[in-house]
Parts: sequence; C-alpha cells; structure tokens
Amino acid sequence: MVDVICAIIAAAATILCAWIAKCNADTEKKRKAAEKRTEELNVERAKEARLQMDMIAANSKLTVGVAMALKHGHANGEVEEGLAAVKTANEKYTEFLKDIAINHMNKEGE
Repeated sequence: MVDVICAIIAAAATILCAWIAKCNADTEKKRKAAEKRTEELNVERAKEARLQMDMIAANSKLTVGVAMALKHGHANGEVEEGLAAVKTANEKYTEFLKDIAINHMNKEGE
C-alpha cells in the first residue's frame, strides 16, 4: 500500500514538474520575443534619429543659403544646394516611413 502511495506521489510530482517546465519554457519564449521586438524598435528609432538629424542639417543648409542670398541680393547656388539637401532628406525619411508601414503590415499578417 505504501508503495502505491509513493508511486502516486512520484507520478504527481513528475506531472507537476513537467507542467512547471512547460510554463517556464513558454515564459522564456515570450521574453525572447519581447526582447527581439525591443531590439528591432531600438534599431528603427536609431535610424529615425539619424534621418531626423539629416533633415535638420539640410534645413540649416537651406536657411543659410536663403540668408546669404538675402544678404548679397542674389542666390549663388547655396539655395539650390539647400533645396536639394532638403529634398534628399525628405525622400529618405519618406522611404523609411514606408518601410516601417510595410513591416508593420507584414507582422500583423503573421
């Protein structure tokens, strides 16, 4: 009789340990997925920050070009360079936003 009780307790303990191990594995899987998503967001934020700095630099270049044109009474290429820099920075930022939207749509479909 004691052997039967011991066997039942051992079986229950084994089942409980297996259940706890599965719960731990599920929790670890969720943690890794969250960690991966956090890393992806950090990469996106860093790229966006660099693009925003490019946009600020382009805007500054255009501002200086306009100021010099006003100061000298004529544009000598600085305005065109500034406009080109702003256009390029805006195109890169727009492309970045499109990529973010596409990635977001793809992840929702998964």
